[in-house]
Amino acid sequence: MLIRALSATVLLIGTVHAQSKPVAGLDPQRLQLTTDSLEIYVIRQGDRQRTGTIVDALDTVRVNGELRLRRIYRRADAVLGNGVDTLVDAYADLRLRLVDSRSDGGGVEHTEWRNGRVVGVVEQAGTATRQVDTAAAGGVYSSASFDLVLRAAPLTGGYTLTIPAFSGRQGAKTLSARVAASETLPGLGATWRVEADVGGRAATFWISKDSRRLVRQLVRVTPGIEILFLAIR
Repeated sequence: MLIRALSATVLLIGTVHAQSKPVAGLDPQRLQLTTDSLEIYVIRQGDRQRTGTIVDALDTVRVNGELRLRRIYRRADAVLGNGVDTLVDAYADLRLRLVDSRSDGGGVEHTEWRNGRVVGVVEQAGTATRQVDTAAAGGVYSSASFDLVLRAAPLTGGYTLTIPAFSGRQGAKTLSARVAASETLPGLGATWRVEADVGGRAATFWISKDSRRLVRQLVRVTPGIEILFLAIR
């Protein structure tokens, strides 16, 4: 987390090695352009404590003639901290166009895709400011938009998905997911339960079959500690 900008600068140059092929059957029209609210809970050894909220707004913008999906993600949380993330992806295939992430005490990430490269800057507490310059000739997915890719995908029992993705803070990574079951959640309706490996971290997504809202998400942080995101009905 960043309290102030650090004076040293490191240039991060690399390549997204895996080719970013379009996800077959991906349809962004499955996503509702609306605002959702979620509660955040930290679960320690089975003890659940509410710590904050998220407001997650989706709309579209047009930039240089290209239709893009814009997500503004506002977090107010006693454990994860407060912050605002602006995520912009190409509407046609949900590939990264811009990430602007700013947290109170948590640093800044500003990256964007330009002419086959992801470029930008990352500032975090305790580390030198890093310039990002990474080849991604065919485009790349943003790690922060993984749930949107899943929600726009042709989900069905046994469906699997693996994509290369990029995070300015963590670099290139591989994200994978599998529809494990069909589940009905009290008050939230019929969902697809999707088990995922998010760059080495296990997560479970519950995605509404009707609206494709993300109604529940569980992230396993360490053995005995989980973070739960639960849609406010």
